[in-house]
Amino acid sequence: MDSSSANDATPIYIREVSVTSFIFEICMKPLSCIRSSPIFNFGGHDWYLMWKFSSTKEVHLGVFLISDQEVKATVDFTLLDKYGNLSSQYKRISRTFSSKSLSNYRDMLLGNMSPENHVTNGCFNVLCTIFIDGKTTTPKLNQNPNSLVKQINNLLLSRDISDVAFEVDGKTFHAHRAVLATRSPVFKAELFGQKVEANTNCIKLEGMMSEIFKELLCYIYTDTTQDAGTKFNQHLLEAADRYSLDGLRKICEDRLCSNITLDTVLSSLGFADQHNCSRLLDSCLNFAATPENLLQLTLRQEYLDLMKSFPFVFAKLSKRANASLAFQNIVNKKQTVG
Repeated sequence: MDSSSANDATPIYIREVSVTSFIFEICMKPLSCIRSSPIFNFGGHDWYLMWKFSSTKEVHLGVFLISDQEVKATVDFTLLDKYGNLSSQYKRISRTFSSKSLSNYRDMLLGNMSPENHVTNGCFNVLCTIFIDGKTTTPKLNQNPNSLVKQINNLLLSRDISDVAFEVDGKTFHAHRAVLATRSPVFKAELFGQKVEANTNCIKLEGMMSEIFKELLCYIYTDTTQDAGTKFNQHLLEAADRYSLDGLRKICEDRLCSNITLDTVLSSLGFADQHNCSRLLDSCLNFAATPENLLQLTLRQEYLDLMKSFPFVFAKLSKRANASLAFQNIVNKKQTVG
């Protein structure tokens, strides 16, 4: 890399605006060399932004991974106008990022992004949104057979000293009152509160699937949980709310934010509104309001269902999309062609 590498970063203002999006304020000068931002963290990985201006003052942008592993991701760049609204200048790059390609400037986006009309006080703003593909990795238990986590996990698997059982969706799960009460204030009230019934050795739970309760117990005993897809994480988040497990709720919301697709975003919007998941709602709105995505989503029945069932969310989506000149331009082009 040249003298303008990540270690010689040009001062730049970075502002996180949502769980997946950052705004970079970039100065127009100098124009003659590749420059880079300070390192920022997203999705558990370290990244930095690089940019270079061409002779025609078009900006070339690229995001580079520093972490020592490969990450498959999609990165959207949108220039913001002087008022902070999305402009019509939008670019996307989807690939597997690797620290081995740090000096591969060919990965930078080229052409058609001209910030000159959006400059204020010598600088312009770029909205960068990153979507990481794939599943969240579940931490492995400490393999030391004498470790506390391993021993507590073995406690969950053992029925010998369990003192309470739960019947969930036709299946029985054995557990330990002290562990449950220590982790969850709801379990504490149900198992040790003043209104505890005399016979609480086997408690029947309604409104929960057995695989979700099994995963709930796994989190309570080991602080780890698997990622089995969007629907699974939605149900697990509901269970976390039911038993006031804030840490589990955060894990589920992070997973849902990291796995937004065209097939899941509309249902996730409604779910986020129902369960007061502000970060998930913001991430879904950012994804759905992207011009290319919104045009595909409007053709789906789920989009009409969202209009009817969640008018408040739909109004937010419409407002965010209408702020994008890129969306307006695409609609106008379609009408002209038609």
